[in-house]
Amino acid sequence: MISVQGLSKRFGRASVLDGIELAVERRERVAVLGLNGAGKTTLIRCLMGLTGFSGTIEVAGHDVRRRGREARARLGYVPQRAPHFDGTLVEVVDFFCRLRGVDPGAAHQRLAELGLGMAEHGGKPVRALSGGMLQKSLLALALAEDVPLLLLDEPTANLDPRARREFLRMLRRVDDDTTILLATHRLSDVEEVADRLLVLHEGRIVFDGGVRELWAEAGASVILWVKVGAGERERAHQELARHWQGATVLANGSQLGLKVERGRRADVLVALREAELSVEDFWTETPSLHDLMERLLGSGQRSPDLGGRD
Repeated sequence: MISVQGLSKRFGRASVLDGIELAVERRERVAVLGLNGAGKTTLIRCLMGLTGFSGTIEVAGHDVRRRGREARARLGYVPQRAPHFDGTLVEVVDFFCRLRGVDPGAAHQRLAELGLGMAEHGGKPVRALSGGMLQKSLLALALAEDVPLLLLDEPTANLDPRARREFLRMLRRVDDDTTILLATHRLSDVEEVADRLLVLHEGRIVFDGGVRELWAEAGASVILWVKVGAGERERAHQELARHWQGATVLANGSQLGLKVERGRRADVLVALREAELSVEDFWTETPSLHDLMERLLGSGQRSPDLGGRD
């Protein structure tokens, strides 16, 4: 579906993409993970043929430089934030459908599937819609043509936690035949959507594999927090210390935390249950992307820059 060979991009003296080699097969769900300035947005713009570059890119067999219109006709795109529009939702949706020669009814159906039926929401001014509703609208427009490829550039970056969960839930419902490439800096987005992960750093792909492989290669662990029943904290603390000798058990009121490998979270809960301790709630605290990148790149390389733009 996507073939990239020797992709490089410079802005003046600054190298943003440096010799990218990439192949994405049909039906793959791929996430491009990276800090701000890693080159994610530039990569998306190159795939769409919206900026000049060195190298070769084909989308669905079409060279994006020589046959850019044909390539773009095979993909849908969801940006980080919706452009500012006047008019109602139905007016904006129908306008963009006419631009692309798409039956507006297909977009209306997609919107209804995403919980934005035209009967209830079509007459609302676009400026009055929440960020989550706008992103759902963009997703519906991107999928209205049943395109084989969906590109998303930080689509949840400006959403609150609830809207982000809803958007990702809708994204998981996209037809299995649709290839997805999602650019993000959120680890949670990656785990929700992708089965393959690319880590982009300073314009280069420094990791290509599964999510579990990334955690293993980076040697990263998580903190599993559990909330136990009243009066059980001390016994739970002793049980965790006994099972994971040498590990530090963190305490915060009735909540206990234990740093474990990502794949062993269930072992902690099983151990507490077997000890007949009541777990009222549990959640995972994951390392930041910055920490994960430092582990992945190793202490011998320059620490990733948190600033900058893509």
